[in-house]
Amino acid sequence: MLKDIINRIVKGTKKVVTLPTMRTSSGEFLLKKTDFGLVRVDYAVIEKIANRAVAQVSGIKEAGVSVESVTSRVTPFKIRLTMILAEGFSAPRVSESADKVINDALRNLLQLEFFVPVEVRVKQIEQVVAPKRRRVR
Repeated sequence: MLKDIINRIVKGTKKVVTLPTMRTSSGEFLLKKTDFGLVRVDYAVIEKIANRAVAQVSGIKEAGVSVESVTSRVTPFKIRLTMILAEGFSAPRVSESADKVINDALRNLLQLEFFVPVEVRVKQIEQVVAPKRRRVR
């Protein structure tokens, strides 16, 4: 009897297909499926996580992060990192460190099972200026 009631309810409902990323009037977001339901994570939150992660990388004086949608079956978005590199640091090494730190932060905080591609653009290289000392006489 209970099985018949459940079958009637299931037949009357439409099948819902969830997409990994969606767009609303407030912006794009990632849908994360969990044991208790779907969690909606705005791309703005992902940008903040990436900005905090990049702030820990030595060799980056300034950084700007943006998240963009990608039509891929592997990942629903990519991260574009534009940075000002400090003089004396290797661009490939700093880029590799930034990529690793961003992906580790996203994996820890959002439990993502996929690798997020990080596109790095070095906008400028600046000298590291030490603060001037004042002489006291």
